[in-house]
Amino acid sequence: MTKYNIFTEPLEIYNHMLSDIRRAKKSIYLETYIFDKDIIGYKFKQLLIKKASEGVKIKLLIDSWGSSVKEYYFEELKKNGAEVKFFRKFKITPRLFSTNHRRNHRKLLLIDEKISYIGSANITASCLGSMELVLRMEGEITKKFILFFNNHYKYEDIIISRKLYRIFYEDLKIIGDSISYLKRITEKEYMSLIRKAKKEVLIMTPYFVPPTKMRKVFYNLMKKGVVVSIIVPVSSDVKLADLIRDSYLAALYNKGVQIYFYKPGFLHSKLLVVDDEYFLMGSSNVDYRSFRWQSEINIIGRNKNVINGLRNEFNKTLRESVPFDYERWRLRSRFKRLLERIGEYIRKYL
Repeated sequence: MTKYNIFTEPLEIYNHMLSDIRRAKKSIYLETYIFDKDIIGYKFKQLLIKKASEGVKIKLLIDSWGSSVKEYYFEELKKNGAEVKFFRKFKITPRLFSTNHRRNHRKLLLIDEKISYIGSANITASCLGSMELVLRMEGEITKKFILFFNNHYKYEDIIISRKLYRIFYEDLKIIGDSISYLKRITEKEYMSLIRKAKKEVLIMTPYFVPPTKMRKVFYNLMKKGVVVSIIVPVSSDVKLADLIRDSYLAALYNKGVQIYFYKPGFLHSKLLVVDDEYFLMGSSNVDYRSFRWQSEINIIGRNKNVINGLRNEFNKTLRESVPFDYERWRLRSRFKRLLERIGEYIRKYL
């Protein structure tokens, strides 16, 4: 039977992760988009060095664009037997951006084949002021996550049919996207879940740039009387994404979608809850780049205790958020409107 814990505070997340790593006896697998050369990255690195020296098997898969650390940062760790791999190193090519923006956005920590962490948190002090969402699971499901990790570790830079995309376990489904414009596993699963909604859809995402067909699904849900509530940050760390997002909000609002801005800080949580029947959470944003061009890992489930816990976190976040102000949006400057149009135009070519 799988045990679950939900965390949203970065410091609490890191403390639990480090505590579990200290107790590791056999293996530690870590996959992350950001691993920074700061106080948080240093704590993880030093503890991993200690565990490697004790004979614990360690594998790291780190995105080479998202992270500030370079290979030399892990020299001592590798000397103690750990494996460290950087996902798709930056390449100088004529198509500089289109080649290099296809990234590994997954976030996983797997310990001793019995403890799994999945969610939004990277290994960086820069998120200490953010709101994150991480699910800690204890049980045999970790072995399934390890299958995903090892498959991605081995085949991350190769287009082959042996990549894993879905694994079922108890009342859970693990879904993994490997960079592919055609497959888009998470987008398809996300669309399937929201189409099932009869009463309510709850969404939290730091970047809200949904595909056109997803916006149409929201419009159809409004006609059926389904309540759709979306929480986004007031502003994210990607201003272009905010510009494109803001150009969509009024149309969604006027159709009846309830939109809220989280005020205390940067909301980095990624969550979908449908009718208190299904949840989806992990590393994916509601964002065309996340769905189409990034390797992601998410989990879908129907466990009532987990859904209740996630709903509680959504409600807490909602209490710290303010509704979308249509009048303020309508009176935005001409310059802002121009930037939105430029952003939408650029998006088509990214």
